Amino acid sequence: MNTYLLTWNPAKWPWDDLAECIHHVRATGHYLERWSCGRNRKIVEGDRVFLLRQGLEPRGIVGSGRAVSEVFDDWHWDEAKRAAGQRAWCVEVEFDALRDAEREPILPRARLNEGILGQMYWDSQSSGVLIPAEVAKQLERVWNRLASN
Repeated sequence: MNTYLLTWNPAKWPWDDLAECIHHVRATGHYLERWSCGRNRKIVEGDRVFLLRQGLEPRGIVGSGRAVSEVFDDWHWDEAKRAAGQRAWCVEVEFDALRDAEREPILPRARLNEGILGQMYWDSQSSGVLIPAEVAKQLERVWNRLASN
């Protein structure tokens, strides 16, 4: 099982129902969402994923979950690109944790430069980047500590 980084930039895609999604995760333990995975077509069902908020501060890890599908071709998430006929590689993600960076603690982007976590290049403009195994283990530890608070 691999671990991948998915990205989200609120300036490019405002997640209008984020509060409802967070509530759903906390009420049921999961939330299902289709997510773009860049050019990556290797994500398989069961792979671990972490969601990195980019662009606007506060930036950092805001979610985690598991892939519950293979990668598939679908319409692009950006309305203008979709209207132009563009498509994107996507995966269904069952989030087990989501946080609102505007209202609660997240794993800040600056923290991702420290220790073992600093071995990963976190500023990818694309979703679907493989997180090396040692980095993934440490990320899981740090994320679990944050989630338990």
